[in-house]
Amino acid sequence: MDNVAASTSQQIESREIGISEHLSTLSLSGEQELGTVEVHRQEKDPRIKARKYQTDLCKKALEENIIVYLGTGCGKTHIAVLLMYEMGHSIKKPQKDVCIFLAPTVALVHQQAKVIEDSVNFKVKTYCGGGSSKGSTSHYHWEKELEEYEVLVMIPQILLFNLNHCFIRIEQIALLIFDECHHAQLESNHPYAEIMKIFYKPDAAKLPRIFGMTASPKLGKGGSIDSLETLLHAKICSVEDKDELGEFVTTPKINVYYYNSTENGYSCPRKIYARKLEEIMHQCLSALRMDTVDQTPVKNTKKLLQKLHGNLTSCLSNLGLWGALQASYIFLKDDQRERSELVEAEGNCSDYLCNKYLNQVASMFASDCVEDGKEIDLSCMEVLREPFFSRKLTRLIDILSNFRLQPNTKCIVFVNRIVTARCISSILNDLKFISSWRCNYLVGVHSGLESKSRKNTNIILEKFRSGEINLLIATKVGEEGLDIQTCGLVIRFDLPETVASFIQSRGRARTAQSEYAILLDRGNPEEVNLIEHFTKAEAQMNEEISSRENCEMINYFEERTYKVDSTGATISSTSSISLLHRYCSKLPHDEYFIPEPQFFNYDDADGMLCKIILPANAPIHEIVSEPQQSTDTAKRDACLKACKALHEAGALTDYLLPEQEDSSEDSTQDFSDSDSCDDDESKYELNEMLVPAALRDPWIEMENSTRLSSYIIKFCPNPVDRDYKSFGIFMKVPLPEEARKMKLDLSLARGRSVKTELIPSGVASFDKEEIALAEKFQRMFLKVILDRSEFIPEYVPLENHDIYQPSSSTFYLMLPIIQHEYNKISVDWSTVKRCLSSPIFRYPGNSGKDEICQLNDYLHLANGQKSKNDVMNSLVYVPRSNKFFFISDIVPKKDGYSSYNESKNHMEHYIETFDIPLSHPNQPLLKAKQLFVLKNLLRKKGYSESREKEEHFIELPPEICQLKIIGFSKDIGSSLSLIPSIMHRLESLLVAIELKDKLYASFPEGAEITANHILEALTTERCCEKFSLERLEVLGDVFLKFAVGRHLFLKHDALDEGQLTRKRSNIVKNSNLLNLATRNNLQVYIRDKPFEPLQFYAYGRPCPVICNNEVEKSIHSSYYSKTNCTSIEVRCSKCHHWLRKKTIADVVEALVGAFLVDSGFKAAEAFLKWIGIHVDVTEQQLDKICLESMAFQPLSDLTDISTVERLLGYDFVRKGLLIQAFVHPSYNNHSGGCYQRLEFLGDAVLDYLITSYLYSAYPELNPGQLTDLRSMCVNNISFADVAGRWSFHEFIICESKDLRDSMTKYVNSIGASASVEGQFVEQTCPKALGDLVESYIGALYSKKTAKRMASQQVFADLKGQGHKLKSNPLEEVLKKHEKKEAKLIGYDDKPFLTSQFDSHETGAFHNGSAKSRLYEVCAANRWKPPIFECCKETEPSYRKEFTFKVVMEIDEMADETVEFYGEPRAKKKDAANSAANGALWYLRNEGFLRGKY
Repeated sequence: MDNVAASTSQQIESREIGISEHLSTLSLSGEQELGTVEVHRQEKDPRIKARKYQTDLCKKALEENIIVYLGTGCGKTHIAVLLMYEMGHSIKKPQKDVCIFLAPTVALVHQQAKVIEDSVNFKVKTYCGGGSSKGSTSHYHWEKELEEYEVLVMIPQILLFNLNHCFIRIEQIALLIFDECHHAQLESNHPYAEIMKIFYKPDAAKLPRIFGMTASPKLGKGGSIDSLETLLHAKICSVEDKDELGEFVTTPKINVYYYNSTENGYSCPRKIYARKLEEIMHQCLSALRMDTVDQTPVKNTKKLLQKLHGNLTSCLSNLGLWGALQASYIFLKDDQRERSELVEAEGNCSDYLCNKYLNQVASMFASDCVEDGKEIDLSCMEVLREPFFSRKLTRLIDILSNFRLQPNTKCIVFVNRIVTARCISSILNDLKFISSWRCNYLVGVHSGLESKSRKNTNIILEKFRSGEINLLIATKVGEEGLDIQTCGLVIRFDLPETVASFIQSRGRARTAQSEYAILLDRGNPEEVNLIEHFTKAEAQMNEEISSRENCEMINYFEERTYKVDSTGATISSTSSISLLHRYCSKLPHDEYFIPEPQFFNYDDADGMLCKIILPANAPIHEIVSEPQQSTDTAKRDACLKACKALHEAGALTDYLLPEQEDSSEDSTQDFSDSDSCDDDESKYELNEMLVPAALRDPWIEMENSTRLSSYIIKFCPNPVDRDYKSFGIFMKVPLPEEARKMKLDLSLARGRSVKTELIPSGVASFDKEEIALAEKFQRMFLKVILDRSEFIPEYVPLENHDIYQPSSSTFYLMLPIIQHEYNKISVDWSTVKRCLSSPIFRYPGNSGKDEICQLNDYLHLANGQKSKNDVMNSLVYVPRSNKFFFISDIVPKKDGYSSYNESKNHMEHYIETFDIPLSHPNQPLLKAKQLFVLKNLLRKKGYSESREKEEHFIELPPEICQLKIIGFSKDIGSSLSLIPSIMHRLESLLVAIELKDKLYASFPEGAEITANHILEALTTERCCEKFSLERLEVLGDVFLKFAVGRHLFLKHDALDEGQLTRKRSNIVKNSNLLNLATRNNLQVYIRDKPFEPLQFYAYGRPCPVICNNEVEKSIHSSYYSKTNCTSIEVRCSKCHHWLRKKTIADVVEALVGAFLVDSGFKAAEAFLKWIGIHVDVTEQQLDKICLESMAFQPLSDLTDISTVERLLGYDFVRKGLLIQAFVHPSYNNHSGGCYQRLEFLGDAVLDYLITSYLYSAYPELNPGQLTDLRSMCVNNISFADVAGRWSFHEFIICESKDLRDSMTKYVNSIGASASVEGQFVEQTCPKALGDLVESYIGALYSKKTAKRMASQQVFADLKGQGHKLKSNPLEEVLKKHEKKEAKLIGYDDKPFLTSQFDSHETGAFHNGSAKSRLYEVCAANRWKPPIFECCKETEPSYRKEFTFKVVMEIDEMADETVEFYGEPRAKKKDAANSAANGALWYLRNEGFLRGKY
């Protein structure tokens, strides 16, 4: 060990160089500066109040590892603070290393942390277990903690846990301080010892400075100073000058208080009550043996009864009859968990028997705690006598009574049992003659009493320090380190068990002239000798330390460990015990099954062996240790082997944590599906919407002409009550096949609609002049329909000076056309030119005068005389009303004198209403229709019957109108009111086609999906269109869950149901789907905004908001408010929009659904692989499942498998799978395994089957209704009802009688409820009952038999359970929707995988076809498959017929081939079945068939 110490010293040489350089700055007086190391003088300097011996010991600690041995109150913690201060250059940020201060109790952790915070300017944090401190198993979390804090004060269990699992590494610790370090002994399993033995290794890259503090270096039997020094790699240092200590430290006076022994005769009251207690306990134990079947609760209950009995007997002996009564009340008041922790019992046990025992005991004690028929009066001192109060307790009360008159006195009474502390506290509070003592009790925070939290413990200590409480009844938790300066009296009610306990408890007396009182039984010589022994042992220890020269290192056995090389995670054989228990506790469980490892010790020729039986749902069933010298070492060895095996099987992660505790693999937080969140903005991210490439290609100006692909927009109004001008679309790039014939229904007002269709019309040529005219015309009408205010002035320019600027994101022309034969078209240039010839487009200086041919051919308009021909079919503006109108006709028979209504004419109306006298009242009126307001015609609308209604026209005097655009007729306007909506849909469809092309380029199955379904999957509900992604998302969600679950089930055969569920959740959760989608750039394809007409930016109307990297943040400073639904997002030139993160994840699921609907499982799986989710399965994996199921075959005698098969109509050849489906995890008398993994698979299968059924049977259901229906069917209660009808509870294999009884009771209640018509009584349902349905389906699916029949059979049973009575609204919904033929979406009648076992051995549904039954017969008999041939085709006059034969080779008929011919049939399938029926008839008659065929 000397070599080890030397090697260790070399390893920390680099740290000591820095420390030695720093030594020169150490100031004894605290008046000097810190030299060059510290630039800024710290506000808090612990050197100022340091005593000389403290600075001397700090100097030694800077030079080497030391253990400071000083009595309580000597300021050991201040020496530790000095050491931190002097090593600040290694701890202070930005240094990455930290100081870790370990304290053995929670109270000490908080106390020492406060001292450190008050003494130095370090960032300090405490870690006491529970909450998020210990619970966090994220490396990211601990990295942040180490980055932020400089001193971490914690209990040692937390550091050991973090070192074990590599959340903290020993190299990251600069200074490691052990408070109460005497616990670190070589033979100890204390966390202090574990930390040093496992992690403080000479081969470490860097080791921390070790500083230990203790008031007693020896700890109990077997503890030694050499052991302490060896383990901490340190030497003990103390103060040689005791006089110096005497100046600061007060030593309490030790007083012994004797009490007389209680009589021990057979007839003494204590003996009598003890015998009565024994009788009551034996009665309860007898009842336990007679009434209970399950063995584990029997053992646990027996242990708990014995421990309760032991505690009550102790209270009876030490406190008397009244104290024993209080103890029984305390146990009765506590719940089972608190009671078990109070007496340190383990496991599940019978509450009934324990309560029975305690009630009988309490009744016995209460009946005897009376005087004169009344309960004893604690206000009288006369009651302080036996048998009510023991002599020991009355002696304590006497001491307290004598000290009660001393002002400001505080007292701690130490006891050895928790229940004793609680009883004494209760009794003292009731004694009114010592009411000056305000009492409470202090016990360990791990006891779980009355849910007493660490916070409550700290509150009690604070009250004690402040004087609100002045008497504490404490267990040994109060012995170590509690710094209460004003405590003047310490009483040992129960004697200390070790020298350390004697020294530590004595040190709690801190005031001058304090007293350490010890209660001794005068008649017990051992107690008298024990105090003398402690005194001598302390003196010997002091002598040994003062005379030590060198540390004698002890060679000790290296504890076995298991280390994961990839991470460095390490556990010892000791810590493996807790890890194994923790792993088992995380296994799936219910109220009838608590997963725990079972230990069995037995002798072997070579030593002790320990066998561990793990719970049935663990991947490993049994582990046996190597022969060891003791049962303890054998247990540790077996646990270490078990943890190693669990890690190798994948049940423990590479950080040696149960999967559910290890958040290192995926530390991302999943975002909420809900919209209600304080931080709404965190749910959104800014994304760019893709503009399809087909619309982005600009036309190039050629010398002669430009060729553009052309498409007719066909309008079919319903009803036919409007005229629509023919229009065409012209673009540089031809549209893809799925877009060039796009059809679209547009919804108009009052139930009217227009069916539109694109019709390809070849290529059109444009010369330069025509291109210029077309561009101007498009610019003109876009201004009219969207920016009409620009037409109010007399001149409107149409020139474009930035044609190909980035703001023009799309390039296509929308022009009026003339249709010819064979879908040929030409641009209606006459209309284009006539419109563009309007005076409003001429420069004011070049306007000229309109030519008027004849006097009668013109009208007086507000902007001059205009030809009637120009006014007809034109667009005019009425300034007075600020409105634009189409002029459809001139009404010659009406003028200003014509009647406006019954009371006045037009002339009078305009004078009265607008104060406009008509100057030309004789002019004919104009028939006008107001210019429309462009609307989104893609919005889904409620049903409204279409009906014809005449267009609304008004009559206008010409002189109030200004002519704007000549030839811009109403039919042009009608067409233009539709075209923006059409183009918006075309743009979205093109985006979907681009995504389809991208997918097809990545995997061939991408070609099998339709663009329309991709568009549906990309369109959110916010678009308010007639379709959205939500139904596809529902389908894709359940398939994703199913496919991933199936993949994990087959791949990870060592993972339990809970681990599989968590792995699946990590894959299918929204945050993961978001990451995968953005990695593949899917977000740019998503359509998440309704068409906003004002944001229709086509060529000729560029987006005014130019976006680039510099201005992006200012333009889109925040997502637009969801509280104001009318607000519109800013539309920029890059088409940015705020997109919900969850929406991106939803699109992934919707695309999965789209692939399913169009192409089936294979295509959906290919898409998932492309996105980054592998769901592949292999034949070998399925074979392994079939092989492993054979292990359940020996359990066939425990359940009636043939009855199950007969009930369900399916026979398993691999019976093991069916048996496994009924094995509850509580049954563990086999080689391991249960139904839970099959349940995991079956849950996903059922979810998909039933969702597929509903999706196909009710295509008109909205997504919410679909989800509600699925939730009604796919839940444990529904499955439990199905299991009840199938009598599954009769076949379960379990060890819990309570579970069987609960299942039977629930199934009976179903029948009782069903018998009362119109009612359904909800009953508490055991989860295991519904689980059986899922596990059965999982077993069925594992045999490649997830057929339509399975889904229909399951759903039919679900419907037959009376669920409609539970959900009337959903029942009404279904009545309103026509039910279609149900389908299994995506399933193509081919098994997802064919196992080699399935090729020879397969089960059979009884109602399959004759052909399929024949295949099953051949497989069951291991014959070659039958060969079907069409041997004849005939064509009678009325139909064609086929005749089939089947050829078979039957092994039992050697060298003989048998042929069977069927009857002619119109269908080949029927003909083949006819031949198969003949073969089956023959085989049955020859005795080859069993009854089921």
